[in-house]
Amino acid sequence: MKTIKNILIYLIATSSIISTCQRQTVTLFSHGIADTWKQIYQYLPSYTKKDIVFHNAHHTINKPFVSFNYPDATSRFYRVNYHETSFGQANEIGRLYSAYKQTIKKFGNDCDIILYGLSRGAANVIIFAGSYQLDHVKALVLESPYYTMSEVIYSIMKKKNLEWLPLSYGESIAETIFKRYTRYGTTPAGSLENIPKEMPILIICSQEDHLVPAESSINVYKKLIESGHEHTYIFITNQGRHAAILSGPDGEKYEQVVNAFYKKYNLPYSAENAALGEPLLAQCQPTFE
Repeated sequence: MKTIKNILIYLIATSSIISTCQRQTVTLFSHGIADTWKQIYQYLPSYTKKDIVFHNAHHTINKPFVSFNYPDATSRFYRVNYHETSFGQANEIGRLYSAYKQTIKKFGNDCDIILYGLSRGAANVIIFAGSYQLDHVKALVLESPYYTMSEVIYSIMKKKNLEWLPLSYGESIAETIFKRYTRYGTTPAGSLENIPKEMPILIICSQEDHLVPAESSINVYKKLIESGHEHTYIFITNQGRHAAILSGPDGEKYEQVVNAFYKKYNLPYSAENAALGEPLLAQCQPTFE
């Protein structure tokens, strides 16, 4: 009887260990415009291109991960099929939903998912998280998300010294170029309140970003805080070009903050980076007037 009891204890313990090991945290990456699924390369420790191995000084995504193409991604020289670009409308969100379901199918129904988005991809993550019940998603990491496309359009007009024109002029041009985009469509601004209040969210943006201004990402943070999202953080860097913050002068701090965020919410993290990032993360819930 004692032997049987010991065997049962062993089997239960082993079963528990196997269950823990099989459960995985997967990063699902949502790329920006004028790029493809390969944009994830700049967030990995290393990657191979044409049989050459490249290493990144800083990284925030480890294996396992999933990356996918939005409908406007192409391998052509210009890389963008503008006829399919919609900035968060049905065709793009449908593609993200499909990638989400495929991730669960591949890694199992007990996998945990981090949704990690850049620029248009980050804005789409907001819309997606506000449109579906996502039981597998444990956190959102949003680099340079915009509150509305109108803010991005105005920023571009201002950069071109065209801010004296009505905003509707810029919106009309955007609708002409990006065939599936409409100023009257779904926006991150209209989706933020629908994201579950307990969802951990980390926003990263740069004061040096001239495409998606930091003010637009800050508006995302403000709206989340106003709607009761207590687990929302924003890390605002002084330097870093659009879609290149991690490889810029503040990339080390970026890496540390992400790991501190992951540690806080029981996601896989680098102990060394998390320890360095904890004081930074503590400052990432500012109060704006």
